[in-house]
Amino acid sequence: MRISAALFYLVFAGSAHMLALRWALATVPFARKRRRLTWAVALTLALLPVLLRLCTRFTHAPWLLTVLAVALVETTAVALSTIPLAALALARRVWSAVAAIRSGESQVEVPPAPKSEPGDDGGFAARGVARDVREVDVPIGRREAIERGVGIASFVGSGALLGWGAVVGRHAFEIREVVVKVPSWPRVLDGYTIAQVSDLHAGVFVGEREMAEGFELVRRAKPDLVVATGDLVDYDASLSYLVAKYLHSVAPRDGAFAILGNHDHYAGAYQVRRRLLDAGIPVLLNQGRVLRGGDGGGFALLGVDDLMGRRDGGGPDFGRAVADVPRDLPRVLLAHQPTYFHEVAGTVALQLSGHTHGGQLNPGFRPANALMEFVDGRYEREGSVLWVNRGFGVVGPPSRVGAPPEVTKIVIVSG
Repeated sequence: MRISAALFYLVFAGSAHMLALRWALATVPFARKRRRLTWAVALTLALLPVLLRLCTRFTHAPWLLTVLAVALVETTAVALSTIPLAALALARRVWSAVAAIRSGESQVEVPPAPKSEPGDDGGFAARGVARDVREVDVPIGRREAIERGVGIASFVGSGALLGWGAVVGRHAFEIREVVVKVPSWPRVLDGYTIAQVSDLHAGVFVGEREMAEGFELVRRAKPDLVVATGDLVDYDASLSYLVAKYLHSVAPRDGAFAILGNHDHYAGAYQVRRRLLDAGIPVLLNQGRVLRGGDGGGFALLGVDDLMGRRDGGGPDFGRAVADVPRDLPRVLLAHQPTYFHEVAGTVALQLSGHTHGGQLNPGFRPANALMEFVDGRYEREGSVLWVNRGFGVVGPPSRVGAPPEVTKIVIVSG
């Protein structure tokens, strides 16, 4: 795990559990009575995902992966549970402010508490008793009861949903078929089929089982060409062998090609590419290939580096890729991040991307729509088509809700 990723996990898990801690101390009498224990539990749960994730660098023991999965699901469920609580707290503040304005009172003056003399033991004892009564013995009021109920219901609901996504959702592979018309496409290649896989994230939560499930659908698609559009591994470059193994297992007439994604750069772009090339899987790094040149001229398959490569002085270079192929051929571009479509729309017939996981967690709606323009499926700009594949793997909690993993069957027709 990279240091930046570990810090993100710490901030995310820490913030979620600190908010949950405040809720527990405010609404749960047991938590008030056992403050130290409550704090210890919150801190342990906040640190657990990072510690377990670091342990996976040394072993992928099944029990460890199970505990890590539960810890990540718990943390995400806690984070989701704080959303309705925050909305409830905001609504309460707004309601109080409106009520104060209507009553003409913007501030309530509280008279100072009577002071006790230093030598007055009874005064200090009385204050101690009052504090104990206030924090421990006084039953929670209606407001606290509502907040407690909302918090418990939110956590149970979120946990159940994420749990389903971990046990069932992330294994519910789908094959989606999309037909793309390309005016300049050779008629002899009418019906040409490309199987796209993406975001394999070979690693902690994607191993032999998940690869076998996904690539079985690739076989069913009976493609002419297979492409893998980045994030081939999660954080471990040595697992490139697993990707190469399964790409080889389904390689059709025109073979299998891959490009790099941001996680491949985290793992070590050179090592990932070198291992795949050594295994016989071409990785297009700002390169182009002519496929089926004898069939009406064929078409150009282009692949660019991921945008993350720009931090190291590399990154996508469409000009270099195009220079490898004749200018008059229809172009199919592999680019991991769909936002690259802004730079090439109108110059390619089709761009195949991944990266977004289709939002990964979509509880009845897709929160990713508020952050990204291209999230899932088909988009069109200036005569070009973009397809965003939901991918195989996961980031964060090993769960998929409303975004099942997919294999895309792209059928290209002339027209």
